Amino acid sequence: MPNLLLNKLIAQVVLWVLFIVRGVLNTVNRVLSFDRRHTKKYIFLSLTIAYALMIFYLSSRSDIQIPTNIFKIPILYAIRDLLENAGIYFVTDLLKYAYAHLDKVAHMFLYFGLGVFLHMTFRHSDNPIMTKYAAPFAFFVGILYGISDEIHQTYVPGRTGNIQDLFANGIGLFLAQIIFLALVLWGLQERKKRKHRD
Repeated sequence: MPNLLLNKLIAQVVLWVLFIVRGVLNTVNRVLSFDRRHTKKYIFLSLTIAYALMIFYLSSRSDIQIPTNIFKIPILYAIRDLLENAGIYFVTDLLKYAYAHLDKVAHMFLYFGLGVFLHMTFRHSDNPIMTKYAAPFAFFVGILYGISDEIHQTYVPGRTGNIQDLFANGIGLFLAQIIFLALVLWGLQERKKRKHRD
């Protein structure tokens, strides 16, 4: 019976997280639909600063624990068994590594979000060079912020700054830029297809 209650609680938490993600995506969609470029610039700059402050706040906490029981959902074990039976071991090995290093995964996801906000901030900048090269600028500024974050963590009791966390930060930033570049290339390809149809 306690497992059923725990699974219900975990399912409820997952639903709330999905609800929040949907709200954030709807907000980003509304921001993207504004006509004036300078309004977007200030909104994305504000969101980026707020997100960076959230990371700073989380880094200054010495009592943060990553919940491990959220991954103990029976369906995840069934998916793992299905992947292993299909011979797709690299996915299960990657997931086992991620489970063993949840703090690195958390760093990666946090900095993925920072990479998205930085990219959108630079993409909507008034400076044409920053707009054109938003991905490299976002990656570079994100890495500098990650370095400052790791240095900051060395002064927080119970926390340490290390190169593995910085590497996880870099992976998150890099993945955000790769996804943005893939979306831009896909958009260009779709425009070409529409142009040829017309």
